[in-house]
Amino acid sequence: MARKNKKDTLGNYVKKVGYIDVYQKFTFNRQGKAEGSSYRLVHAKNVLRDNLNSIFIAEQSASTLVKDNIKYDKYGKS
Repeated sequence: MARKNKKDTLGNYVKKVGYIDVYQKFTFNRQGKAEGSSYRLVHAKNVLRDNLNSIFIAEQSASTLVKDNIKYDKYGKS
């Protein structure tokens, strides 16, 4: 089986807010047409927030996370 690339797992890169990347993920129907999309916030290939409906909400959430200095911590899981 083929290995998934970054675009398949995260989506299309939109912009960077501080150290957080904003990606757009599309949902497709059986005919291959896009039905909808959602935005996700990613830090170091790890999703921080998912299913944000608009780019405006995604940018606000990302700026709040940057302001609060929240990052993905691999070993911080308790």
